[in-house]
Amino acid sequence: MMFQTHFSSSSEILMLNTIDFKYSLSIEDDASLMHHKIKRVVYKVTSDKMSRHTRYINRIMRRLIDNTSEQIRSLFERCLQKKIQSTQFKSAVTIVMQKSDKKDYFNVKIYRSIVLLDTLSKILKFIVFERLQNVVEACNSILNIQMRVCKHRSTDTTLQLITEKIHIVWSDIRRRVVSLLSLNEKSAFDNVMHSRLLHDMKKRKVSRLLLEFVKNFLKDRRITITIDDYTTMKCNVNVNISQDSLLSLILYLFYNANLLEACDDIKLRTSFTNFVNDINILTYEEFIKRNCRVLNEIYDRCE
Repeated sequence: MMFQTHFSSSSEILMLNTIDFKYSLSIEDDASLMHHKIKRVVYKVTSDKMSRHTRYINRIMRRLIDNTSEQIRSLFERCLQKKIQSTQFKSAVTIVMQKSDKKDYFNVKIYRSIVLLDTLSKILKFIVFERLQNVVEACNSILNIQMRVCKHRSTDTTLQLITEKIHIVWSDIRRRVVSLLSLNEKSAFDNVMHSRLLHDMKKRKVSRLLLEFVKNFLKDRRITITIDDYTTMKCNVNVNISQDSLLSLILYLFYNANLLEACDDIKLRTSFTNFVNDINILTYEEFIKRNCRVLNEIYDRCE
C-alpha cells in the first residue's frame, strides 16, 4: 500500500499526433565538462543529505573536489558520452514519516516522504538540469516564463508578476475587470508519459545527447523504503517522473509546455504565470461575464 501510494504511475498510450512530426534542428551539445563548472555545482548541491547505500555527504565532496576533480570529471563525461547512469545513481532511499498533526496510522496518505539520493548522482543531475536550462533560454520560448526552474525566478516573482499585470490593466482609462483562474494539476508527476515527454523535448530542440540521457534516467530505477527501523528490500519502480531533483522539475516543464501555450491567447486577452504544476490564468475586459466565459473556454482547453 505504501509503495503504491508513493510510487504510482500511469500507462503509456499511443500518440498518433507525433507520427511523421517535423522536428526543428536541435541545439548542439557535447559531453565535455570543465573542472570549475563541476566544482561550482558541488557547492550548489545541498551539503548534509546522504543516501544510506553511499554513506557520504556532499560536505565531504566539497573537501575532496580539488583532489578528485579529474576522476569525477572523467566519470561524468563517460556517463554523458554513453548517455547512461550507473545502477548506483538510479538507486534511492525513501524515508516515510507520519505528519505530526495526523493520528490515523492506517491511512497511508497522511505520510510524507523524503528521498535520499546518491551524492554523485545529485551533482550529475544538476549539471544536466543546467544544460536544459540553457536550452530553454536559447529557444526563448514560452517555457522561459516558468517560475520554479528558470534562473532568477521564485514564488515572489510569480506574485509580483501577477500584481503588476493587474495594476497595468487598472491604470488604463477604461475601467476593466480583472479575473484570475488558478489551477493545480493533481498527481502531475505521476501522469507523465515518457514517450510524450521525449517528443516534447525534441520538439523544443533539446540535443540528442540530452534526450538519450533523459531516456535512460527515466527507466530502471530502484528504491528502498524506510519506516522507523524497518527497511524494505530494493524494489524496481516505474514512476513516470520522480520528484527528487531540479532535473525532474524541468522535465515536467517541457512536458507541460503545450498546456501553457493553450493558456496564452492574445485574441482572448489571456496570459498565465506558472509555478511547476500551479497555473494562474488572467484575463480582463469591461464585463465580468465575458471574463468568466473566456476562462471557461481556457479551462476546457486545459482538460
